[in-house]
Formats: sequence, structure tokens, C-alpha cells
Amino acid sequence: MKYSYIKCTQNDKVLLVRLNRPEKLNAINFLMVQELNHLLTTIDTEKLNALFIAGNEKAFSAGGDLSEMKTLSKAEAEKQSQYIHNTFRMLQSLAIPTVVFISGICLGGGLELAMHCDIRIAAENAQLGFPELKYGIIPGAGGTVLLPEQMGYHQSAYYLLTGEPIPLTIAQQQGLIQQVIPNANFKANMENLLSVMNTLNSQAIKATKTMLQLNRLTDINTRYMNEARLFAELLEKNIQKGVGERF
Repeated sequence: MKYSYIKCTQNDKVLLVRLNRPEKLNAINFLMVQELNHLLTTIDTEKLNALFIAGNEKAFSAGGDLSEMKTLSKAEAEKQSQYIHNTFRMLQSLAIPTVVFISGICLGGGLELAMHCDIRIAAENAQLGFPELKYGIIPGAGGTVLLPEQMGYHQSAYYLLTGEPIPLTIAQQQGLIQQVIPNANFKANMENLLSVMNTLNSQAIKATKTMLQLNRLTDINTRYMNEARLFAELLEKNIQKGVGERF
């Protein structure tokens, strides 16, 4: 499949995906989601350590394409929302870590896309928020599901119910954003993390991602058992075969 709305660049074991609709501030239309779906369905994670997602300096994404939304019937809107849910949730279940780099505008569906990634890194110029209520709709790509999980119920209620911008300081304190980087250092930070991810042990990365996802869905006793099982598997594969001799 030839992509028009995303651009993919592979650097050794890291695949960088850039949203590519700059004339619309990377607003997410259905064709962009279909391209992401195809990519996430066909990606060969055996050869990768991480997936990075970014926009451009001005905008990660202004959100869903409202001009496209207003043409949908009720049935079409529900079907499309479910398709977007399924696509974005692939980022959570992907075998490798997903890291999103947010510069500039990141609103609505753009922020929902970012929220499905494992790690979110923002430039100081990042603008976060859910303005959907101003248009008479609600977030339709997982925002009401994930924001309470990532920021807590009451903080989420404030920003979802008022449409107010989410300050970066609050976003970082509450866990929505993991790092805030000065604008001048943002590109270098991405390149540095790319280098780091390329050097890490692939099996250990994937096992850790597996554990993180399993732990979100299982009881605490099962979490401990799963951790012990994967720890033992990696100990046998790596440490005992000399990979861990540097320690």
C-alpha cells in the first residue's frame, strides 16, 4: 500500500512514522487512519525495537478532520469511531514500544492518538487539549477512556468537560506527558532516544512491553507470576548465554 498521509523512515531497529498532512495541521482524516491501520497490521516487529510517531514543528495533529465528520450519518460515525479505536489500540498491543513526539498543536484526535502510545515526549511549544465540546461532540477516539486512566478522574473531568487547554506542567505531573523538552533540543532528543533504542536488547524490550500490557488487564497475583515467568525465560536466553557478561 502506498502511503500519502504518513511517511515512514527506518533507522536500523527504529521505525519513524510522521503524520503527513501539513497543509491541514496534520488533521486526521479517515484515509490517514486507514494507512496507520495497514502499517500496524503489516509491520514486522521482529526486526524492530521501537516505533516512533511524530508530526512537524508546527503541529503534531490538530485532531479529527471536522469537514469530513460533518458528512457522516449516525451509523457511519459509530462505525468509523470503532475502526479508529481498533487502529489506535494496535499501538498498545504492538510487540514493541511506541514513542510519540509532540511539537506544536496536539488536540482532540491527535492527542488521542498520542495517548495510545507507551511514551509521550513533548516540546515546550506543545498545545494539548480536547476542544470537542465546543463543536457539540465528545472525543471519539478513546479520550474519555484513556484520560482518566492517565491523569485521574477529577483532572480528566475538568479538561474534558470544559475544553480548557491542558498545561504542560499539569500534563507532566499527572503522567499524560513523560518529558518536556526545550524546543531547541527537541530534534536532538529524538535522535538521542533513537540511538538508545537501537542499542537495547530486543527480547528484553519486547518482554517488558508484554508485561506492562498484561499488568493493565490482570489481577496482581497473575502479574507477579507473569513477571517471574518472563524473567526466567530471558535469564536463560541472555544472561546465561553471555549476553549479560558486561554486568
